[in-house]
Amino acid sequence: MTPSAAVPATPILDFLREYRASGVSRLHMPGHKGSPPVFPGFEELPFALDITEIQGADVLAEAEGIIGESEAAAAKLFGAAETCYSAGGSTLSILAMVRAAHRLGGRLLAARNCHVAFLNACILLDWQPVWLCPPCGEGGLPRTVTAADVAAAMDADPEIRSVYLTSPDYYGAIADLSAIAEAVHARGGLLLVDNAHGAHLRFLPEDRHPMTLGADLCCDSAHKTLPVLTGGGYLHSAGRIPKEQLKADMALFGSTSPSYLILASLDLCNRWLAGPAREAFARMAVRTARTAELLRAQGVFLHPPQSDPARITIDCRRCGYSHEEIAALLRERKIEPEFCGGGKIVLMFSPCTPESDYARLAAAFADFRPGRPLPYPGIAPSPRAAMSLREAAFSAWERVEVGKAGGRIAAECKITCPPAVPVVAPGEIIGENEKKLLKNSGNFSLKVVK
Repeated sequence: MTPSAAVPATPILDFLREYRASGVSRLHMPGHKGSPPVFPGFEELPFALDITEIQGADVLAEAEGIIGESEAAAAKLFGAAETCYSAGGSTLSILAMVRAAHRLGGRLLAARNCHVAFLNACILLDWQPVWLCPPCGEGGLPRTVTAADVAAAMDADPEIRSVYLTSPDYYGAIADLSAIAEAVHARGGLLLVDNAHGAHLRFLPEDRHPMTLGADLCCDSAHKTLPVLTGGGYLHSAGRIPKEQLKADMALFGSTSPSYLILASLDLCNRWLAGPAREAFARMAVRTARTAELLRAQGVFLHPPQSDPARITIDCRRCGYSHEEIAALLRERKIEPEFCGGGKIVLMFSPCTPESDYARLAAAFADFRPGRPLPYPGIAPSPRAAMSLREAAFSAWERVEVGKAGGRIAAECKITCPPAVPVVAPGEIIGENEKKLLKNSGNFSLKVVK
């Protein structure tokens, strides 16, 4: 059957299948030559489809053949002007987004709950961000950035030309990106969104994907909630940054040996997204909402706002327990969470989550009895830069105990929960708040500038 316009072709996967069947002598990488050694375990992996950038296979950094065709199909599905595939997850896309914005000049406004990849990009580019640090709200977490926050910061500093936000955050809270995009664009700015955990938002009954809501650049980690191999991701553009430039920026930071297995999974995912995906995500949203209501009825406190139906966040401390205790309860019942830390447990769902897993989760709390709520420390980072990110990151350093680090300047990104979000960044002075946050997250030493 020839795919119609409504059913995307799978040019990458088709090429791999044809090459597997061709009988060609593989005098090229990779070393397994499409037929691995006869040894237990190797037979489980799809070596026959694993190739390098041979003739006809296109080049990811240029994408003028089968990869470009597949990327064009993805762009249409996500409502983007252009889409670039990433075989390096959202990390590679974040590096490229920041590079694209850096080229436009001016200053960069960023919410502090950024991934460490964002800071690494700023270090490499010697670009010092202006931080947005909303105060902590319920559950000991910073509240979501608002359009008013962004507008006030841009009005206070007319040199700000780009704004970088994470939405949804690791716990499922989604910012009002439509209002934020309006504020940014009214001031002539570029809106970059780390949507690593929200690739599915485009395919929910209510489309809340950043590209729909006005983002100029957006990265998605397809592998987090879509049926894509780990490392598969997208970098979407609304058109202000040419695809050719984005490809060059990705090539600057990415591998010259991308995984064709990852690319083929992105390729095949297009067909699924154009077909049953919306219905499947609608069913997932209903199942997750029902399970969340069951948990609440059993006395389990969930972290609000629960905007993302692909996750449930348990507020362990409000339940009267540590996250270690709730995690042990789940693991005893053969449930492995996405993340446990900072008094929270994050559980992730997708259309591939079987109904039995929802039932098992509800059953795990059948006899649950909440205890007296445990208070949160109420401590938030208060970044004070004494050196630039780049200067500190490349300075001579020594490792010291956190208790002895007061007043010293960090020489590294020290991350805590949620994963890969910095407590301190290179160049920042370590104060009492930072010391407490580091200790609370299990970090007891760090590198400081000599």
